[in-house]
Amino acid sequence: MIKLYQNAKGCRLRVHIITTGCSISRAIGEILKYRIDKSKNLELNSLDDADIVILNLCAVKKPTEDKEIELAKKIVRMGKRIIITGCLAESSHRRIRRQVPEASVVSVELLLGDNLDEILDAVYSGDTIYSIGHPLQLHYPVNTILDNPLIGTIPIAFGCTNSCSYCIDVKIWGRVKSLPLDEIISQAKKLIRKGVKEIRLTAHDTAAYGLDLGCTLVDLIEKILEIDGEFRLRIGMASPNTFEPISDALLDIILQDDRVYKFIHIPVQSGSNRILRLMNRPYTIEEYAELFNKVRKKLGYYSTIATDIISAFPTETEEDHKATMKMLEKLKPDIVNLSRYGDRPGTPSTKLRPKVNSKVAKRRTKELF
Repeated sequence: MIKLYQNAKGCRLRVHIITTGCSISRAIGEILKYRIDKSKNLELNSLDDADIVILNLCAVKKPTEDKEIELAKKIVRMGKRIIITGCLAESSHRRIRRQVPEASVVSVELLLGDNLDEILDAVYSGDTIYSIGHPLQLHYPVNTILDNPLIGTIPIAFGCTNSCSYCIDVKIWGRVKSLPLDEIISQAKKLIRKGVKEIRLTAHDTAAYGLDLGCTLVDLIEKILEIDGEFRLRIGMASPNTFEPISDALLDIILQDDRVYKFIHIPVQSGSNRILRLMNRPYTIEEYAELFNKVRKKLGYYSTIATDIISAFPTETEEDHKATMKMLEKLKPDIVNLSRYGDRPGTPSTKLRPKVNSKVAKRRTKELF
């Protein structure tokens, strides 16, 4: 194939990136932006002026997926060549091929690899590429174009130890794969030298960091805090069952070093033990409450504890719903990220019956606000 590396006007190929979803997805988008910006054959540009649009998309919820498919169709109607990557490419490639046949579907690993220019040139030349199932092999340090020059997000691990019945993450990412501690330290140093004032550690479950390496999140944080420079550290979401074993040591560090935000995000999802079992969450509400109260007691009321709730999970009764309301009233988390359940194709919870009536689901969700 002849490599053009230029558009119809004889200029470098103009590329626009749209990223949706979690902090991991956004961090990957920042790496990809740098790769494009520094290529001699490519340039970042606006959506209107772009020759190719890369959609780095989330797959966490079905309504989100529906909106993203409509976004892809809209961009195709604008006459743009498009590449869909990220979690949506891995989880919903068959739907994309049916509903957006003009789109190329490519694993993010390939776009971060050595053949980025060739892939984009082929797509601009009219090829439609389908190449998914390539696990991300990220190594630090890497260069980035940050959305906020003062905040640097570092994915420290991919995958999860849990198998929640409503979640697609394990199917996409597999079990926990932690990045080497020394590589993460190198990336943190790089960002701090760049002027970043807030380092954010992110993962599908930050507390699971190191389970595959023989170290812990506590070990990582201790090493990061040895870095010279003016910065603060924020710890991302942690599953209660992986957070609990390291909680004493981790809370001690947070208390001892003001550079670590007194912010803990431990999702509970429901206040009903019956629903937690159906969700395949590996803890009881009593165990969660004990952990929550430990965090509050140790860090004090000037700390921030965030949690997540899924309302109207399949088979949820009024009793289950009231248990969740009671739990929230008792624990009083500072932040509640509330979602109304929707089937995520490819997950076990789609087979659970009965589903909660939509009017009932809306009412219960409002009552939880």
